[in-house]
Amino acid sequence: MYCPQCLAEYREEFTECADCRVALVAGPLPQPTRQTEVEFVTVLETRDPVALNLAKASLEEAGIEYLMVSGVSAATLMGLAYYPGFCRIQVASEDEEEARALLEPLQESSPDLGETGTES
Repeated sequence: MYCPQCLAEYREEFTECADCRVALVAGPLPQPTRQTEVEFVTVLETRDPVALNLAKASLEEAGIEYLMVSGVSAATLMGLAYYPGFCRIQVASEDEEEARALLEPLQESSPDLGETGTES
């Protein structure tokens, strides 16, 4: 027997969790599922703060989670996050195709950055 809310284990004679006040579930405590490791891919590299903010807004609107990798801290310029260097936006590999399609117009306006983060 266990509590489905807090996962506390109980002996068979109990029917309700003492802490949560919910009915206990019969059987062994469920084992945690193994989480798979997520592979991230870069879908945008830019120095343009407007392109960066548009990219973030587009991904958020589409419900695509992303990471932003920058070598510097953000500052605020007219209400927009501004990164005085280059930034990379990365998404899970399973979202890559959709994210690239969303961000394609921004790729054309962003300077091309090589692996080192310098303009080519």
